[in-house]
Amino acid sequence: MLAQQPFLLYSADGSPRPPAVPTPEALAWARACTGGRIISVEPLAAGAAHHNVALTVQGSPPRRMVLRWSASRRAQDDVRRTAVLREAAVLLLLEHARLPTPRLVASDPDGTWCGAPTLLMTCLEGGQPDADTARSPDFVSHLAEAAHAIHRVDPPAAPSDAVVPFQPYNDLAAPRPPKHSGNPAVWERAFSAVRAGAPTAPTVFMHRDFHAGNTLWSGTRLTGVVDWNTASLGPAAFDLGHMRWNLAVSVGTGFADGFAAHYDRLADAAVHHPYWDVAAVVDLLPDDGLEPRVLERLEPYLAAALARL
Repeated sequence: MLAQQPFLLYSADGSPRPPAVPTPEALAWARACTGGRIISVEPLAAGAAHHNVALTVQGSPPRRMVLRWSASRRAQDDVRRTAVLREAAVLLLLEHARLPTPRLVASDPDGTWCGAPTLLMTCLEGGQPDADTARSPDFVSHLAEAAHAIHRVDPPAAPSDAVVPFQPYNDLAAPRPPKHSGNPAVWERAFSAVRAGAPTAPTVFMHRDFHAGNTLWSGTRLTGVVDWNTASLGPAAFDLGHMRWNLAVSVGTGFADGFAAHYDRLADAAVHHPYWDVAAVVDLLPDDGLEPRVLERLEPYLAAALARL
């Protein structure tokens, strides 16, 4: 979400914790891969699954790299290993796309050298969007342009271990509303709507976790789209729905609507469908970590999406 501040990470009890530091072994591996001495290490924003640092490698001019490793220190963790393998393969796929994405330098999916599944990639200019960026009149149009470019990437001829068919995260066999929900009934209606089935949509290459926190900006200019480990083959409208709920919660529904409208103009078609707004919100579950302050905005947004179905 846009309100998230870089470098302010939280432990399980909610208290601030310092950014993680790469091991000497990981830094030695990065040096061997780049062929240069590492002259600085700078912590970057990270999520629950990964840690990120920017490395400056000596040279003329110096080069900037990102070292990204699993928050799990268990090299045998197949989920983390798969995430590194998938992101490495997707970055190779995107090398010729008209998108500002990192370039893969090296990967250690088994944690053989680094002690945890790890990626080394080029560092893009910019940082996460701040409040001034979000207030820019071009903010949502740039996000829509990036989404449109993602969905125009030529996908692999067939699904692979790297780019898999879209699958929801949730299990609707026995769904339940979030623990802190103030409106459980709206979630029950949402579960029924998703069970009823999705509208027909073409299959495209999709980011799968497309939101403003996975974009980089220099002022009001979008400079990068990152975090590709869940890229999939599926409906473009899911990416739109995922971005829309994030925008609605972070900066307001007007921004979410502007994003969808601009995308539809670029596509010259009505790609956005309220079903995918509902499906993208339901896809957050099961997750008792949804805080009351988030649900206060999310649940009215969900109710409005259901009313448009």
